[in-house]
Amino acid sequence: MSETIKFLKPFDVSKININEHPNFSGVYIVELPLDSVPDENWREAFEQKWRSSRDLWDRKICLIDNKVRLLSTADHYTEKLDWIERLVNDTNKMVKEYDRIIEKQSELIKDETAKQLLQMDANKASILDAIRRKLT
Repeated sequence: MSETIKFLKPFDVSKININEHPNFSGVYIVELPLDSVPDENWREAFEQKWRSSRDLWDRKICLIDNKVRLLSTADHYTEKLDWIERLVNDTNKMVKEYDRIIEKQSELIKDETAKQLLQMDANKASILDAIRRKLT
């Protein structure tokens, strides 16, 4: 089960790194802190969400430990932050739904296993009964 991930809000300016990209003029690297380090399922869902987004504009993002790293120009920054927050929220929804489906499947497997065990016990009982009748 994956944990829900959130931004550390309100953002603490001392915990946000902003640096100009060393190779591209006008491109900034911004690191936004998350409340915890996402697990592999969450990371995969996040990656899938942002790559399928129609709002790519001029930004690229990646997860590094407990941070979202954004490479972007400085224009329309409020929209970009809203976009990233939607990505995080949508990822949380996706992961919750995935966990719900996996839990449901686990319950079905447990139920099916229990049925199979009962059937095996019934089969063993009928075999033992047949052996007893044959021997007596």
